[in-house]
Amino acid sequence: MSPQTGIDAIIMVEKNLLATGSQWVWLYEIEVPTDPPTRYRFVQMEQQITFRGNIYYPFPITHTTMSQSESGNLPSITLTASNVSREIIATLESYKGLIGQPCRIILTNLDASKGLEPDVAVMQQDFRIMTMTATEEACVAQLGDISLYETFFPGQRMMRHYCRHQYRSAECGYSVDSGDANYLAACDKSLDGGNGCEAHGASETAAGVAVIHPNRFGGFPGIPTPTTQGSI
Repeated sequence: MSPQTGIDAIIMVEKNLLATGSQWVWLYEIEVPTDPPTRYRFVQMEQQITFRGNIYYPFPITHTTMSQSESGNLPSITLTASNVSREIIATLESYKGLIGQPCRIILTNLDASKGLEPDVAVMQQDFRIMTMTATEEACVAQLGDISLYETFFPGQRMMRHYCRHQYRSAECGYSVDSGDANYLAACDKSLDGGNGCEAHGASETAAGVAVIHPNRFGGFPGIPTPTTQGSI
């Protein structure tokens, strides 16, 4: 979660103190797809508070810091809410576990005695619920910024030393007859590897057909290589 810009200087001083009597609280908003949508607001306190004109109700709820696995998964936050009273399980069952629904996490300071402006968020981040699991003790949601299932990605990857074309497709263009002694049945997708684009050009030459390789190589050798200093 990223700090907000334009935060009051008094809040920044309080935030950076090693110890403070100010009351910092986390606020949570979860949207349920009713008609019209309903936004539930919770606070990790024993009494309700009002923030930006909305009432946040006490509820046993917490979250972890943002993390990313070594396998390169998208960063996510784990949101945990008590299920001991079974107050929220019916909502989860009625609305498909709230998968894909908006969720907002806010950090604010309630101390008005030091001249802090009301309704100022020190941190605020919007997420979507990616997964949801429920036990007799708690409901646990994984929150993320985007869903891979709802995101459009480029149709092709541009790589330095790897051809993006499907072998023998129109883009590849390799047309040596499979019955020819010079025919190559596979390609390692490299430019100058043992069974790469240049080898297929030699195959075309030997077979007496139009030589279009390695000109048809679908990689981009000119892509800059990062240096050890992190620049290109």
